[in-house]
Amino acid sequence: MIPLHPIFVHFPIALFFSATAFAIISIIFNSKRNLFIELATWNLFFGIIGAMFALLSGLSEEGTLAHNEIIHSLMETHKLLGFVFSGVYTLILFWLVVRRSKMKSLEYKGIVVILVLASGFLAYSAHLGGKMVYEHGAGVLPMQEILNSKPHDHNHDHNEEHKNDENHHH
Repeated sequence: MIPLHPIFVHFPIALFFSATAFAIISIIFNSKRNLFIELATWNLFFGIIGAMFALLSGLSEEGTLAHNEIIHSLMETHKLLGFVFSGVYTLILFWLVVRRSKMKSLEYKGIVVILVLASGFLAYSAHLGGKMVYEHGAGVLPMQEILNSKPHDHNHDHNEEHKNDENHHH
């Protein structure tokens, strides 16, 4: 089965960071405040939908992911943070929708601060997800073993053809 979590997870990350950026911009450019609040609200809405897919796919795949104690510890923190920031973003969206017409400037600035903090949790959770994959190989097929087990389908002298190519390594 194709792992779905890596497919879904990038959408809520981008949407939540965009929502936070739009909220910050709405404070800076007061003349366009309503536009940027609207953009932040819609990005939160779609980010929450994406987060539901990311959370559900992550939960369904965690039991089948081969892992050791280090990856397990990272995965548990990653999962907890996912629930925390998703919950915070959901509450913020609810607050923005319910209080939108009654919200005072200080209250809105407090909401923006909470969005920034939630984005910090999101960034750290994304870092942990990347660390599981790129440092500990969670969910990655052992590429070196695969590459070594198959014959090359091309004929050339690796050293001669790529001698000036800094990015080609063997």
